[in-house]
Amino acid sequence: ARRGGPVSLRISLRCPQCGSPDTEEISRFGSTSCKALWRCRACAEPFDHFKAH
Repeated sequence: ARRGGPVSLRISLRCPQCGSPDTEEISRFGSTSCKALWRCRACAEPFDHFKAH
């Protein structure tokens, strides 16, 4: 059966420190409103990511 509505997609970013794809968004707003705050689960380093508008 086909269902309407939004489809949930998981966006994965590579950690800029260690290169791991095991990352998570921890805040939609980082140091500025155009950045989101992410954290690497492998090395535990937080990092900013520019949001696509």
